[in-house]
Parts: sequence; structure tokens; C-alpha cells
Amino acid sequence: MKRILPVYRFALLILMLRFLYAGNASASHTMGADLTYQCIGGNQYKITLSFYRDCIGIAAPANPFITISSASCGQNMGVTCYPRPGTGQEVTPTCSSAVTTCSGGSFTGIQEWIYDGIVTLPMQCTDWRFGYSLCCRNAAITTINTPSTSTFYIYATLNNTISPCNTSPTFSNKPVPFLCLGQQFCFNHGAYDADGDSLAYSLITPLQTATTPVTYKSPYNAANPLNSSPATTFNTATGDICLTPQALEVTVMAVLVKEYRHGVLIGSVERDIQMTVMNCNNNLPSLSGINGTNSYIMTVCANTPACFYINSIDPDSGQTLTVNWNNGIPGATFTVDTGSRPVSHFCWTPSSSDIGHSYTFTATVKDDACPYRGSQTFSYTINVVGIQVDAGPDQAIACSDLATLTATASGGGPYTYQWSNGSTMPSITVGAGTYIVTASNGICSATDTVVVTMPYIPIAAFTNSTAGCANTAISFTDQSTSPGGTIW
Repeated sequence: MKRILPVYRFALLILMLRFLYAGNASASHTMGADLTYQCIGGNQYKITLSFYRDCIGIAAPANPFITISSASCGQNMGVTCYPRPGTGQEVTPTCSSAVTTCSGGSFTGIQEWIYDGIVTLPMQCTDWRFGYSLCCRNAAITTINTPSTSTFYIYATLNNTISPCNTSPTFSNKPVPFLCLGQQFCFNHGAYDADGDSLAYSLITPLQTATTPVTYKSPYNAANPLNSSPATTFNTATGDICLTPQALEVTVMAVLVKEYRHGVLIGSVERDIQMTVMNCNNNLPSLSGINGTNSYIMTVCANTPACFYINSIDPDSGQTLTVNWNNGIPGATFTVDTGSRPVSHFCWTPSSSDIGHSYTFTATVKDDACPYRGSQTFSYTINVVGIQVDAGPDQAIACSDLATLTATASGGGPYTYQWSNGSTMPSITVGAGTYIVTASNGICSATDTVVVTMPYIPIAAFTNSTAGCANTAISFTDQSTSPGGTIW
């Protein structure tokens, strides 16, 4: 299944954008935000607010206050977050010659502001909730009622009774999407979890307060945030959303990412974003699937390298492309060749502990169009399958004894066995030596090694009295030893 994730579908008409923002002399600034947390030891957590500001609006918040509560534990508290040094950087994907509204120019500009705060949770509760609210949304939004007076609210949750030191999912793709009129737009927030927990996605109605959602105009709703044909699609397993906008409009949407450990919900994070539909005139670059195919999913056996290449493509021959990835799979490598159409190379070897899990990373390709650089992000999923085999513990035998070794495979049979002594039976009876067994189910294989030693061989040792005269008895003393028992 191909999952194309264009982050910025641009080359927009600036006059159209100005028209969309007209009529709001004191425009707001909220274009997106999310709230995440990181356990830094014990009950201490670093709370991070990522805030995306429209540069033609009012200033970003100075020191946002995050509310913290637990109904089950009767807790109500909060923490003030402070801007990171150097934050407030522009993230608009423009070429170097385009001057945006962030720098006094005419092209729409977006800034990213990151704030952090440290809090110590006083106890373990099932329903910790971190929340942030401000006023107001952008008056240019066309799909909800009274956007200019609609409060903006985002949240995250934590159950620290299951995992006392859990870190929430975070997002690797920035929520500043612009959509092209009449073109399919697929987007993914690039959520990943540092603890390796399972993630599930859902579209929810954006919130004004902790309990009050925004009110969409008919026929818009959380599942269909704008006029799209075909209808909006959303993948709850990957978080991919695809739309083909049919009108110039501005909308809002929110995604909730739930985090599960061993099937138990331990936390969630919400992201709220604004999307703007515009006219575009640049051909967007793209990336191929695995090894130049149209497939973006690979199934690989554990302990086997998963290596492939990705081609970059652009119908605009005069443009030069750049490619990068989100480091979505720890331990993997991603290298990019030089040239106007660079080829990327991914390689990763999953371990036996990865069997039964799926791992996804995203790769982004950008062109050098002006004023806005065209960009798309593609996701690549690797499903890890495999079997495991156990030949049992190492064994020790004595003298002429023999050991029976039995290999047991798991993970999906039927299985075949191949021992290093040539046997194809699950069990072998052998003397001292090193034995390797390989189990296979016709798709994947696994090996195990067992060593049989003979430590109980007695060691002969005798001493004798000094030799005397002829016909005089000589005494011998037995000092022989046996590591495993008594000599008789």
C-alpha cells in the first residue's frame, strides 16, 4: 500500500491568501500545536509545547501555563513553560529569495515556537491530563462557526500506574500543511514513540476547552474537515490522511495518538492543525517505493538485513532535489547520494525481539522551486517476521556418557531442522562437542548453539617414597583427582 505524505503542496497565489485573511484587522496567530512529555527520572517530567504561529497575527505566547490534573487522585496543579533558547524560527518552506511576512515580506510565513517546563507529579494516577488553552483561532477559517472567538485547546494524558516513567509519542512532521486545489493531499504527522509502544490514531473534533469542541458548519466534521472528492480517508493504524480539496477554503482538524504497552493504554497526545487550500503551479517532487517499485511496505525476517534504495523523481527537469528522513527506526542507516535526482539507501537489521512488530519511517523530498519549495513525505513500513529456536542449555557428561539435545522452534511452523552433524531430526544424542541447529519454516530461519563438555575425566597422580635398599618395599600415595565425583 502506497502512502504519499506531501507536507507542503505549494506554489500558491499570494493574493488569494491575502483575501482569505482580509476582514480581520487583529488576526489571531494559531496555526497548530501539540503537547508532549518526556520522563526524565522518577516522577519528573519535561512538558513540551510546540506552537506554530502565523506571522501576520499577534505575537506568540511568552510563557504558556500548562494545567495538570487528575480527577481520580483529586489533583489540580500546573507548570509554566519557557521558550527554548533560539526558538521562534521560521519553518516556511520558501526559497532563499522569497521574503515572507515573518521578515516583513508578502509571502505567508510560519514560525515554530518550542516551550519546556519541568514538573514533579506527586503520585501515581490513571488519568493525568496536561492541557493548554489560548484565544483565539484564525478568523480566516471557513469550516467552523465563529472562529475568531473560538478558544484553542490541546491536551495529553498519562497513566503512570502502569508505567511509572513513560515518555509520550512525539511528532516528526511539522503541522503547517498547505493543500493544492484539485490535487490529492496525503499527510502524516510522523508520530513515533521512544519507548517502542504501539500507537493508534483517530480523528477527533478540535477543542475549544477540555470539554467543549468547536462547531463545524454542515457538512464538515472531524472525519471530513473540508470539501474533498473522493471523500477524506484516514488510516487508524498509520495516521495517514488523504484529501482532494475541491474549494479554496481554510479548515482545522485534530488527530489523537493513543499509546499502548502490552495492550494497555498508558497515554495519548493530541495535535491540532490548520489547513489552507490554495492554487498551485509547481509540479511536486516524489519518491519511489522500495527498490524503485510502487510498494512502500516490506516484510523481512528477523536477523536478516532489510536494505533497499529509493529514487527521487521530479517532472520539472531544471530543479534540484534534496532528501532526508526522520530517523524513525533506531539503529538504521539512511544515506543519500549527490546529484539533482539523488538516490537514498536504507539499511537495518531487526533482531529476534522485533518479531511481530511493524516499524515505519518517513522520507521527505524537496525541490528548489520559488517562492515556495515543493515537498512531499513518504512513509515506509517494515514488518518483522521470524521464528526462534532453542537447543537447550549447554550440557556436561562423564566418560563414555552421551547427551541428548532437543531443538524447539516457535513463531509459526511447520519446521525443519538441520544440525551441524548432519541430522535433520529435532533431537540428537551425541558426545562431547559443539553443535549448531538451524530451524526453518520455509520463510525464515533461526539458529542456536549448544556445547557438550566432558569435565569429569579423572586425572591420575601418584607420589612414592624415596627408593631404599633392594628388597625393601616402596610406598605409593594416590593423589588422583576427579572434578565430578569420587575415584574408586
